[in-house]
Amino acid sequence: MRVLLSAFASRGGVEPLLGLTVRLRELGSEVRVCAPPDEEFAQRLAGVGVEMVPVGWSVRALMTGTPPPSPADVPRRAAELMAAYLDRAGAAARLLFDLAARERQPASA
Repeated sequence: MRVLLSAFASRGGVEPLLGLTVRLRELGSEVRVCAPPDEEFAQRLAGVGVEMVPVGWSVRALMTGTPPPSPADVPRRAAELMAAYLDRAGAAARLLFDLAARERQPASA
């Protein structure tokens, strides 16, 4: 089974997926995790042998960027972030499903 997990948040949103990915892999699943392209997430996922699909923008850059967005700019930036996130996560999901469909062998009785 192929599994694509997704989180976009700080470490508190990504870290809980590590245990789940490890257990799914123990059960024989191929697991990938969509997460922000921050180095700390890539290192943590690589540390447990899970492929990361970088999606959206860096959380660290969003939180520490200068200048911060104005209140009027937040809706536009949120829409751009979600569009970028969904585009990349959607592409990863389509790839997994396409691979799964190609590997299926027709069954007959």
